[in-house]
Amino acid sequence: MKKKTLYLLVSILAIFSLLISACGADEGYEDEFYEEEVYTEEAVETEEEEPSAPQDSDAPAIESAPGEVIFDFGFTPEQNGFSFENYGDDIPATNLTADELRRMFGDEVCADINGDQCILTPPAEQWMDQINESMGGGHCEGMAVLSLMMYTGQVSPADFGGSVASDLDVNDEALQKEIAYWWATQATDPTASSVVRGTPMEILETVRQMDVNGETYTIGIYNDRGDGHAITPFGVQDKGDGLYAILVYDNNYPGETRELFIDSRDGSWTYETSINPQVETDVWSGNADTQTLDLTPTSARVEIQVCPFCEGGFTSTNKLAAADQLMNQFFLDGDGHILITDENGNRLGYVNGEIVNEISGASYTRYRMLASGETPEPIYAVPAGLDVTITIDGSDLSEETLTDLVMIGAGYTIGVEGIYLTPGQIDTAYFYPMDQMIAYETESDESPSIIFGVENPDADYYFEVYGADMLGGGVITAWLDSSAGDLLINTEKLNGEGSFNFYLTRITDEAEEEFYAEDIVLNEGALIYVNYAEWTDANPEGIYFGVDLDGDGEVDEEYVIDDAQ
Repeated sequence: MKKKTLYLLVSILAIFSLLISACGADEGYEDEFYEEEVYTEEAVETEEEEPSAPQDSDAPAIESAPGEVIFDFGFTPEQNGFSFENYGDDIPATNLTADELRRMFGDEVCADINGDQCILTPPAEQWMDQINESMGGGHCEGMAVLSLMMYTGQVSPADFGGSVASDLDVNDEALQKEIAYWWATQATDPTASSVVRGTPMEILETVRQMDVNGETYTIGIYNDRGDGHAITPFGVQDKGDGLYAILVYDNNYPGETRELFIDSRDGSWTYETSINPQVETDVWSGNADTQTLDLTPTSARVEIQVCPFCEGGFTSTNKLAAADQLMNQFFLDGDGHILITDENGNRLGYVNGEIVNEISGASYTRYRMLASGETPEPIYAVPAGLDVTITIDGSDLSEETLTDLVMIGAGYTIGVEGIYLTPGQIDTAYFYPMDQMIAYETESDESPSIIFGVENPDADYYFEVYGADMLGGGVITAWLDSSAGDLLINTEKLNGEGSFNFYLTRITDEAEEEFYAEDIVLNEGALIYVNYAEWTDANPEGIYFGVDLDGDGEVDEEYVIDDAQ
């Protein structure tokens, strides 16, 4: 009896083994059988003979067949994308105006409101100018967002003369301002702080859930040169062998379906793009480590945005910063790079072609635009209480570029504009925000403009000290003494005498007044006092200027300059 039972068991096991060999075990049987030593060895030998590609640990469990579209949002580039290409400053477009800023941030951007007309505060005007200047590189962010919102019904194409986005005309000024509005949200909170980052497969899975979670997204892609581009996802397709394509509308290619490839085997992504279809394409790529793919949720854009230049300012979203830490933003217009250094030697900006951030609480925002291929410097944000030194570096330039460097904080702006930066030229600017002071140092012949804008309870002011001759270089320093109502200009370290022009705008609830004076003597080693607070249009005596010629604190010369307008 025992022998028959043993024989029967052996026979059953043999038959079962043959069935597994012939038909293949499923995963559950593999796990059970490979616990035995003999199967573990065989599995190791098989792995050595046929190595498999590494798998992305974040890869979703997608059950699909090659060629199958596993997600389709219903958006089509032919109908729901714009029929015109992404544009920069190659067409005479209208971008942000006071109306868009008021819509974005609220009435606090206005120094005065007359009926429906908003007169912007000086910091608001400066911020708008900086953002509009940056759009010269392209409007892809605004086009990617607006086309998606028109498809979902959050914005009506009928407001701009069509039933779908593809009906609309790029020359429509109202449409241009709408595109600019949504473009600008990438530089504001809560939009900028709501950006979703992750591995390529995590990005793919989030896109695949768009019709489930009720949120929509635009995709940001970045190359190793710091260029950024925004595209609109609307589908996912299985390409076979662990390769997937996120189907996108790329506003550089009107009417075309483009593919952002995600490889689940090594967690990488690739995308072939160009600034327009007539220009040779470039392949961008990255992986889980590069963090060069991100998603911006549409829901964050439709909220009232936090005003970075209003008196309340905006606070850092960096987890290393204090929760209520006010920030100053720095903008560079023109080519070249900047490097911001705090008093302890910590840096923010470009070092050997890469962006570093060593300043606690600081951050930066890269633009997504890609129409001209000339992406501007990121917006840098630094805790408002820090004094910083900024190197303006033209080492990588091939030709001269006109450069502006501007700081915008809560209720004020300070900057130096009109620097003719030449290849190899390196200048330095020193910002002392709490003292409302700036110093600009150069070894080149320059005639820069020093600018200030400030909100005050009684009146808002904007100043320009421009055309200041700096023959042979030197240092020029300027600051506001708001308590005394003086603008001070220190030429102690100027290398030669020259002259400058002076412009003032004064904004109150009753009026917007302007003052202009030219060819004011700029003495080497002098300290000039401009007593702006006493002036109004009704004052026939002009503005008082005092000059301390030797830096002893005593005014050696004084005179009144009339308005030259």
